[in-house]
Amino acid sequence: MTFGKFVGAGMIALLLLLAPNTYALVTVSGKILDRETGESVPGVAVMVEGTKRGAAANVEGFFSIADLEPGQITLRFSALGYRFITRELTLVDGENQHMSVKLVPEAIQVMQVDVVAEREQERTYTPKVAQYSLPTKELAKLPQLAEPDLFRSLQVLPGVLATSDYSSELNIWGGSSDQNLILLNGIEVYKPTHLGGLFSAFNMDAIKDVKLIKGGFPAKYGGRLSAVVDITDKEGNRNERHGKIGLSLLSSNATLEGPLPHGSWLLAGRRTYVDVATKLMKESGIITDDFPYYFYDLNAKVTRDFANGDRISPSAYLGRDVLDITSGNADRIHLTWGNSTFSVPFVHIWHNKLFSQNTVAGSYYNTKMRFETTNEWSEFTNRIEDFTVKTDFSWFATARQTLDMGLLAKSMKLQFGVKERSTTFVDEDYFGWQLATYVSDDIRPSIWWTITPGFRVEHNTLSEITEYLPRLSIKRELNDHSFVSAALGKYVQPFQQVTFGDNFASLFNSYILQDKTFNPNRSWHYALTYENDFEGPLKLSCGAYYKDFDRIIEWNPNSIPQENDPLIEHFAVGRGFAYGGDILVQGEWDRYTLLWGYGIGRAKRSFSFWDNGLVYPASFDRLHNANVSVSRKVGRRGTLEARFSYSSGLPMTKANGRYEIGLDYPAYFLTPGRKNHFRLDSYHRLDLAYRLRYEYKHWTFSPYVEIINVYDHKNVLTYSYNFEKNPIAIEETGQLPFLPSFGFTAEF
Repeated sequence: MTFGKFVGAGMIALLLLLAPNTYALVTVSGKILDRETGESVPGVAVMVEGTKRGAAANVEGFFSIADLEPGQITLRFSALGYRFITRELTLVDGENQHMSVKLVPEAIQVMQVDVVAEREQERTYTPKVAQYSLPTKELAKLPQLAEPDLFRSLQVLPGVLATSDYSSELNIWGGSSDQNLILLNGIEVYKPTHLGGLFSAFNMDAIKDVKLIKGGFPAKYGGRLSAVVDITDKEGNRNERHGKIGLSLLSSNATLEGPLPHGSWLLAGRRTYVDVATKLMKESGIITDDFPYYFYDLNAKVTRDFANGDRISPSAYLGRDVLDITSGNADRIHLTWGNSTFSVPFVHIWHNKLFSQNTVAGSYYNTKMRFETTNEWSEFTNRIEDFTVKTDFSWFATARQTLDMGLLAKSMKLQFGVKERSTTFVDEDYFGWQLATYVSDDIRPSIWWTITPGFRVEHNTLSEITEYLPRLSIKRELNDHSFVSAALGKYVQPFQQVTFGDNFASLFNSYILQDKTFNPNRSWHYALTYENDFEGPLKLSCGAYYKDFDRIIEWNPNSIPQENDPLIEHFAVGRGFAYGGDILVQGEWDRYTLLWGYGIGRAKRSFSFWDNGLVYPASFDRLHNANVSVSRKVGRRGTLEARFSYSSGLPMTKANGRYEIGLDYPAYFLTPGRKNHFRLDSYHRLDLAYRLRYEYKHWTFSPYVEIINVYDHKNVLTYSYNFEKNPIAIEETGQLPFLPSFGFTAEF
């Protein structure tokens, strides 16, 4: 018996041994809503005053507290951004109670990513190793590049890294960006970025809830090796029509929402106008060349509520990037890429202890990049078609046990092509089913301990491999204000994003669905976190991790493409590992709010063709990263914000020399040195923002001014070689310079 099967069998036996006692006195359950909008409120702490009994509302606002003794009790409901309320209840033996609770929003001054502001709440008992539930109302307040961006806001957290000012992609606790599971309303979104990674594909005004798990994620989640970002859209205002319009230097956006009979609707859109602006400037003689690029996003959601608490919420997302450049000599670059998704989740309350979400969803990702000259052309294509059916159950079995379980069936078709006028290097379609089931059990043997064993089984029909994936997390309460959590788990990923080529073609990152040739990627996580509230103005959380990656693949630069070669001829299989730790301190007092985060870590890789298999730093490896964010309330309407960022320099491979071979090949080739052995200079940047808020009748206006890179530090993006000079010169390509920006939003 393999180790995975042995651990899995042990966990299943433990679940059976700890099967719940079905006897219960009284169960109190309910749905928690925002009184102004009618939206469900996730993450609300529900506590029985005078006891250690309680629960936390899930993303649907549903909660359940089982096995309460008959008599008089007081429930306390508290959540960040809402006034806490209490409810008096009289419990009668055997008579369960279900209620609807409406919370009143409260104007609060908190940091935009006060991700663990649960000092306003009571902690839940479930182990949540490296988990953050993010209040999206505040995410938009960081100084941004031209407009608020979800992924850029997440980068303020320690252990969440970006490779440059021009990237919103997330490298989380030593993992690459494609190793993150990105979910929108329950369906995966593939490569959810715009403009080569400059912006994420998610409209901040349409988002209700974001859950970030940096490592050791539970059995509910699968299909990725490193981290989870689980995003849920707003449902729409159930009480009145509401709108918001935003305008910045880069784009415009609008959100509309309103009530329906027994439900609500929401529509949000965003479009850049760089193409229109530069065309007008060119026609006016201000500039000589325009930039014909734009992207757009559309989000739509309709929610239908039923009398028994059930709900169906179909939603759709469409995002597209288009770049079409033609030079004076008729050379052309035409790039299009984007995502389309739909999701139809049906929430059903079977019983006051049993809750389910059944989802039918689809995700479509498509990229086409075509480069044309007078006599030649080359084309890169990549397409993913994902159709998913899944169901997830939560059973609040007893006061000390909550059982989660689910099933998933995913049909995935992937196309990958590389062509030239005279040659087709690759043009393949891959199809496979991914089937999964999981079970996870929160068990509280005492008020101090919570143990969550879990087990997930995944089968991939393309590789014909079944993976047995044990998960385990443990939480130990140290006192009323601090606790320690630990997690370990095995993870698998059936496809990977790779870079095809090492020159201009490196712009094309393609997804490869791994078959028997490669076998799926695998990883093991080991994570430990500590949190302390201190009963004061500050809150401390810190974590440590180790991740081991196996069977990852990378483009082999020594391969020479031939027509209809199998992919294994161009990609090699290697391994990697990552380790490190981070600390987050945050709090608020008087008019100030502070967030300080620091992370230290390493991300390593090893492939046989690089330096004979020696371990080298991954391209996103940074030893140190730190962020300090401070916000101060100015008068009645203003807020002054500052953010300082620092990180160690990224690795790169310097050339040892060049050589020429003549014929029709390029004029020179570079001879690389040791892989990623050289480091760029350290990165640091200071951003400032000042925001105002005015109210007039039914309108709210919020103008703002931002300054990116206040002291104009020359952060280096990369180095290049100038062979026109003698001796050869190394030239720097910089990142964002001193950059002022302004904009406003209007709500009605």
